[in-house]
Amino acid sequence: MKFFESSTRNLLAQEAAVGVRHHVALSVVGTERLSESGYFQAKIAQEKLIKESSILYSIVHTTQFFEFLKQLADISFDGQKVRLLDALSKASCV
Repeated sequence: MKFFESSTRNLLAQEAAVGVRHHVALSVVGTERLSESGYFQAKIAQEKLIKESSILYSIVHTTQFFEFLKQLADISFDGQKVRLLDALSKASCV
């Protein structure tokens, strides 16, 4: 939380000081539906700061990235079984 709030406040202040006209931020699809997660609470706080600033903004909600696949696999394995959510995952490369 501290990281997202501090870095967003600092960035928005510097953007205002130098006349940036449009702020673009990356967020995660479904952030508002996963508010029990500390990470997503921080992303919600970040989005709120951006929305409350005087700078025009775009918040791009994207799906999680492939670099998290190993971490997800590691936390899904209990030593004997792999436990995964019953959900589809779609990824695209640009």
